[in-house]
Amino acid sequence: MRPRRGVKSFPVDVAKQFVTKKIDMPGFKVENTPPKGRGVITQKPFQNGDFLLHYHGQLLTWEEGDRLEERNSTGFRFFIKFKGKRC
Repeated sequence: MRPRRGVKSFPVDVAKQFVTKKIDMPGFKVENTPPKGRGVITQKPFQNGDFLLHYHGQLLTWEEGDRLEERNSTGFRFFIKFKGKRC
């Protein structure tokens, strides 16, 4: 989210607003994307460092993800950096 009228909005402050209200930031839609299935698509450009969405899932270590994928492959995984750790 870009600052309005010269007021600087920091991504962490923007994130707190949306997470507290339990709503998603505008500019996204859920769409079926063959062959993978449902996916989140952006409907507007975002800048590097912008807050996008709040992740509600469980954070796993890289190793935990490998073990789960070996037992039951989903065909896709998501990787993020959180507090300096790869998840």
